[in-house]
Amino acid sequence: MTISQQGVDLNKLPRYTLNIAIVNTSVPNRNYPTIFKEQIPTMIIRKIVSVILTITFLFAYSSCTTESKQDNSEHEEGYVIDASGLRHKIPDKEEVTIASAYAVAVPFIVALELSDNTLAINYKSLFWEENVEGLAKAGSIGRGVVDMELLAKYAPDVVIHRSNDPNTVTAIDEKLGIPVISIQVETVHEIIATLDLLGRYCHKEQRAQEVKEYMTEKFIMIEELASQIPEANRCSALVFGSKIGVVAGGDMLQSWMLELAGGISLASGVEEYFTGDTPSAWANIGTETIFEMNPDVIFCTSSSVLNYTIDQLIEDPSWSSLEAIKTKRIYQIPANWDSWDLPGIGCVIGTMWMLYKLYPELITAEQLQTEIDEYYMFMFNKTFDKDYLGYEL
Repeated sequence: MTISQQGVDLNKLPRYTLNIAIVNTSVPNRNYPTIFKEQIPTMIIRKIVSVILTITFLFAYSSCTTESKQDNSEHEEGYVIDASGLRHKIPDKEEVTIASAYAVAVPFIVALELSDNTLAINYKSLFWEENVEGLAKAGSIGRGVVDMELLAKYAPDVVIHRSNDPNTVTAIDEKLGIPVISIQVETVHEIIATLDLLGRYCHKEQRAQEVKEYMTEKFIMIEELASQIPEANRCSALVFGSKIGVVAGGDMLQSWMLELAGGISLASGVEEYFTGDTPSAWANIGTETIFEMNPDVIFCTSSSVLNYTIDQLIEDPSWSSLEAIKTKRIYQIPANWDSWDLPGIGCVIGTMWMLYKLYPELITAEQLQTEIDEYYMFMFNKTFDKDYLGYEL
């Protein structure tokens, strides 16, 4: 869903917000359309805009259809509620040490500048270890499954783990007495809630606010660009999973990214194919249903290893009648070394890239590259070569 569909119509914001221009002074001459118009000194603009955008963004996602138990917007002083609904006392110590066997936690640890506090970690990609000094020094407590002996050895102040593994959470509590913060990050609302949760628990609230403001500004910019496409000209699309016939569910992060970028997600009605009780999941709809949907564009995830290749699908005669195959508008989401559709802050540039592939007339390769460089500066304080990350524009 787009920001407007979530309940915030940018054209109906309070009148006083209509006198403000969105300006990004760090990247000059980008020629993006501004939302508002009046001239105000730049420093004042950026301060006011950051507040307005954050309020707008949080208001929009507080009404998401997928409710998060880890919503700490109305928090009890000194405590947080995690994604399992468990209440945790915030540590008194400022430097909270961390361990995790959950790879998806890594982007949040880096974004919140907690890498130096991390004793043990699991990576989705060695990219993180190579480029974050604190993580390069960290050990391991397992990949996905927690090694209790190693965890006891590192003895962190807190473990970050996935919310759908309550047995591990209970075992760590009972055997080691180490608090476990459970997170769930399959939707944008949950990503924002996780930033709030970890920011408060680890005394990184200011940085969490900065990350939310960055995401907010970029998402609203994307929606403003996509709004220029007439409804009749919008592309229908699906996001393929790691196996043929599996697609991102309608409320999953990848489908949300697709819709914000101006695409028409064909996955909004595939609930009957879920094996669980949530639409925030990959759905095995099968190839027959994909052919019935006949998307204009197909995106393939980079958050897991594919058991097929794009070239195989393009060259397979049995797929030749599909519109996206006929026009060769089937793409794997970048990047080879750092997935832009993995739940986390990187979904910002993943969404921009989708916009570029759907409607290249709205954003040039040069403008997109500028945004990619800005993202990596924000996250890592440096930029990376396209060949190193593994993507082309």
